[in-house]
Amino acid sequence: MNHHRVHDPGRRPGRPAYNAIISTDERAEPLVEDWRKDPRFITDVLPRTAQSLWPGQPPALLSWLKRHRPEAIERSRWALLASGFVRMRLTGQATNNVSDASGTSLFNVSQREYDTDVMNFYGIGDLAHLMPPVVGSDQQAGTVTPQAAAETGLAPGTPVAGGVFDISSSALASGLVEMNRLAIVTGTWSINEFVSSTPVVDPDLFMTSIYPTPDAWLITEGSPTSAGVFEWFINSILSPAMELSGHELPSRQKLYKLINEVAFSTHTEYSDIPSFLPFVFGNSAYPTVRGVFSRIQASTGLADILRSIYEGIIFSHMDHIARLERIQPLSEEAVFTGGIANSPEWTQMFCDATQRPLHVVQVKEAGTLGTVMAAAAMLGEYSSVLEAAKEMAPGYRELIPDPAKAGLLTDHYGAWRETLSKETSHD
Repeated sequence: MNHHRVHDPGRRPGRPAYNAIISTDERAEPLVEDWRKDPRFITDVLPRTAQSLWPGQPPALLSWLKRHRPEAIERSRWALLASGFVRMRLTGQATNNVSDASGTSLFNVSQREYDTDVMNFYGIGDLAHLMPPVVGSDQQAGTVTPQAAAETGLAPGTPVAGGVFDISSSALASGLVEMNRLAIVTGTWSINEFVSSTPVVDPDLFMTSIYPTPDAWLITEGSPTSAGVFEWFINSILSPAMELSGHELPSRQKLYKLINEVAFSTHTEYSDIPSFLPFVFGNSAYPTVRGVFSRIQASTGLADILRSIYEGIIFSHMDHIARLERIQPLSEEAVFTGGIANSPEWTQMFCDATQRPLHVVQVKEAGTLGTVMAAAAMLGEYSSVLEAAKEMAPGYRELIPDPAKAGLLTDHYGAWRETLSKETSHD
């Protein structure tokens, strides 16, 4: 969430009024806890927004800013998502696309508009004027201004599309155009999703959002428990440890290779490794649980810890997928993309643990490709985003699960579920 002061005479128009806040931020958790306990959330709000609450969402951040940084709110003209900030700097016009807007918990996904009653529930009805106009993903949101052209090298007057919510964009790039086909995105967030012909409103579901293809909804289970947690471990644990030892940090690619070699050593294939709950940034399904290592013993070493992190992230995805399948039976195979796809060993472990064939999408930046598909439809290169997604879909490599690995990983998943059950029983 970015807030921008555009009427402050002391600053140039379009400059931030407050620092951007990332989606894993937890400062507003107490507000979210109060909203979850309010029975009106289930009866009045959820049927309109079709999604759960988490601290990094716009309503929580806006409410927190209103209470703790009112001066930032007062000098703001627009409350923008990161994509909206980029569009505004390119075009000089503040906009939000309908795909992104539908994931903010401020939007009525059936009426396709901001919902004042919902904003009033959060105590931010008086901030409705900060909501930018909404455009379609494949609609033109403006053109590149001369100033933006000088700053970026783009041609002045280049049309700018509304764009696509990142989880929808990655799904489009994965070729997700068939109903009830499972897509898995392994980024900062664990994203597990399928496209439905009808919206799903369920208190146990993470999110329903508007998909850019006609009469389609993206049904998503997710949490910040995927490859971003691996980066947390590197940045917060491994890197400081290496600095203490006086060793120079290797390049990121070399470090990934070294970690893989240790994590997939023969020892970890058979050891009784710990269970790791990767909830260091939280999880809306288990709001009181944080990151946990369990069953650590004297024989536990670095290889076991690394292996437990790899498995814990996979098992969090599996937990989300199980939630989706309680709503709708899904395809046997899954399309797969994101940071984990850069590790063949980790991706194969994912395949073995889920016992699903994986179609690993051969594109480095799936989110970018999905947005390009929307832009191609805007320009008339294709008749619709749906046609663009079909025609521009990248290739994939197929992984087949190894049945011999299923038993061990099933046992480890059972131990992981037991750890989760113990942690949630403390509530």
